[in-house]
Amino acid sequence: MKLIDDHHSQLLNRAMDALTLRQRITSANIANQDTPGYKKLDVRFEDELRRVQEDKGVRGMKEVTPEIVETDQKTVLEDELLEMADTQIRVNVMTRSLRHHFDMLRTGITGINR
Repeated sequence: MKLIDDHHSQLLNRAMDALTLRQRITSANIANQDTPGYKKLDVRFEDELRRVQEDKGVRGMKEVTPEIVETDQKTVLEDELLEMADTQIRVNVMTRSLRHHFDMLRTGITGINR
């Protein structure tokens, strides 16, 4: 059994990758909001994650990767700022979850709860 590379840590890793990508895409949308012909980009991850979870369970979820899609929507600064704030909150939650996961592993290995 791999303790460090289990399904939970792999899923959290994918989620952090998706959130990092979403931050970059949201920043690009904000930077290009006045660029003529620019089409807003979006990151798809959560819907695919739910679908795979229902079909394959946890084991299939670690294989889901974020996808960048072009939309026909116009970039609205307020919406992008809300997206950025939401993404930052999700990053904080994922960071706490990762920290808790590795704290539990450390406690299991050392027997010391810090």
